[in-house]
Amino acid sequence: MRPEIRVRFDSSDIPGGAQTILEPAGCGPDVATVEDVPVLRQVVVWVTLAEDDERVPVLFELLRKHGETWLEIHEDRYTEDELDNARLLLMWPNGECEIDGGIWRGTTYDLSEACPACGTPARQTSAMFMDGEDVPKLEGHRAGGTFVDVPCVDERLAEELEASGATGLYFRSVYAVMEDGRQVKLRWKQLCAKRSLPPMSPLTTGLGRYHECKVCNRNGYALTSEAPTRIVYRASDLADADDVNMTWEHYNEAALEPNMRDTHLSYPFILVTPKVMRIIRAAGVTEFDWIPIRVIDDA
Repeated sequence: MRPEIRVRFDSSDIPGGAQTILEPAGCGPDVATVEDVPVLRQVVVWVTLAEDDERVPVLFELLRKHGETWLEIHEDRYTEDELDNARLLLMWPNGECEIDGGIWRGTTYDLSEACPACGTPARQTSAMFMDGEDVPKLEGHRAGGTFVDVPCVDERLAEELEASGATGLYFRSVYAVMEDGRQVKLRWKQLCAKRSLPPMSPLTTGLGRYHECKVCNRNGYALTSEAPTRIVYRASDLADADDVNMTWEHYNEAALEPNMRDTHLSYPFILVTPKVMRIIRAAGVTEFDWIPIRVIDDA
């Protein structure tokens, strides 16, 4: 594993441009990209370095000198062996293919056993419905996620996963709701897990909280750029884990409204075994990021 930092800044107001910062910091094209973004009226620079790289403090000092602010994204980079030998991995849609689907498009949920304050964990009772205008976005993709990061895959990949005998896995159909109100079944499936794991270990880091429910305390978790996401579980809590699992913790802000289509729900993270990851990656899918969880002894 290599802890990594990605730094983003706008060089449009720096005399001499991006190279005024990059050259003295020793950051060449192997670690830096420069892109003119007219719509933002910015020249966006991204620099990717190991967190312990001696160029990091130099880069920050140069930015301060020129009065520039910057964005930092902290991530861990894993080797193939680390991914293949993980007990479980977070399967996270990375935005390459985003679908406008969910409760506001007609997907229904049962709240009878959910928290009365926030609706977590609502139980989905219908297919996934998406905006028909988003259908062209699916072209050229075999997987993606909704705007609230619910994973979906094409029918052929769903069949491959089912044929693998992966435990804890099931699928829901995906429909497009067209402008005239027609519901068109797509050759896509929503990937679902049958049950939740126990709560994560308190040693978990890199999951921020916002607008968390004061009653159930299960929602409002979010991946944060301020620190790498490092999910930790006790070994005993994974003894009966399936190949596909939901987390007890739910991400996204939740807010119940009288009109269900105006309601915001929180959703579980999906954790899978390397077996599932290998099938998805072998299909050429790049629309998910994979983060190995960490396992500690119960003592």
